[in-house]
Amino acid sequence: MRDDTLHEPDQALHVEDLTVSYGAAPALWDIDLDIPPGVMCAIVGPNGAGKSTLIKAALGLVRPVAGHVRFLGHEIGAMRGRIGYVPQRHSVDWDFPTTARDVVEMGLYRSLGWFRRPGRDARARAMAALAELGMQDYADRQISQLSGGQQQRVFLARALVQDAPILVLDEPLAGVDASTEAIIIDLLKRLRDSGRTVIVVHHDLTTVQSYFDWMVMLNVRIIAQGPVREVYTPENLRAAYGRQLAMIAVPEGGAA
Repeated sequence: MRDDTLHEPDQALHVEDLTVSYGAAPALWDIDLDIPPGVMCAIVGPNGAGKSTLIKAALGLVRPVAGHVRFLGHEIGAMRGRIGYVPQRHSVDWDFPTTARDVVEMGLYRSLGWFRRPGRDARARAMAALAELGMQDYADRQISQLSGGQQQRVFLARALVQDAPILVLDEPLAGVDASTEAIIIDLLKRLRDSGRTVIVVHHDLTTVQSYFDWMVMLNVRIIAQGPVREVYTPENLRAAYGRQLAMIAVPEGGAA
């Protein structure tokens, strides 16, 4: 039986007492976090910290041992279609025979219905989303024929066409070239500035301060969370990564 009671409706993402375990070892332990609406949030931490597990558990793709999650006060089941999700690129079967435009149109299926073919308006929306990412000329290209960065742009266009208030992206910049990274970050910032909430699993500490305004630092447990200027400190970096990496990624004007 679904609980329709609103919990923390003023938070884009509210996580309480979340624990996820793979076998005997916890992947996440007693996670409490709040991400407010209208921010561009980085989820950072070392390899094995549970970053991808956190967003998969929040999206209902991984079953937690304990805890609960709310998006805008609602359980995930009530938010289908209102969250745009871009998974890690290596988790997608890129050999599936479909075009870039087909992939983007899949983002409209919830509003269209699975058995209705996209009409002129839907096709126009898909093309507009591709154009936002400079991919309109590749609309009829098989996704297997696209480069890694182009594939990532297509999946971001699929999330974009949903017009969802919350976007969740799992390492969207991993393995992309500098021009693709610039295009993606520019779009995400514009979406944030329009009032959307953008939540990104991110791996590059050197760009956190210039790309994001909110931050969750994680290593199985929450190390720190809040505005980047408050969370991105040598002390928190040491707690999450250990002294060696913290020395490489000191905040501007900080000392390890």
